[in-house]
Amino acid sequence: MKITFDPDIPVDIQPQLEQLVRDSVHEKCSCGSDEIYVSIIDNKIIDIKCYDCGHSFFEVEIDIEETEE
Repeated sequence: MKITFDPDIPVDIQPQLEQLVRDSVHEKCSCGSDEIYVSIIDNKIIDIKCYDCGHSFFEVEIDIEETEE
């Protein structure tokens, strides 16, 4: 399974999200694709969907802490 992350998803949380996807999505999409696209909505909802057809497997709400630089 190939997992592609939206550029808006912070790099430091990508390993945890990748593990979540691998633990949760066990089959190819009904369209036959095994590529997953992980996007973020309103900086708090992670949408796990098929890269090819856009079918949403599931959504997860997260809390991204703002860090001061």
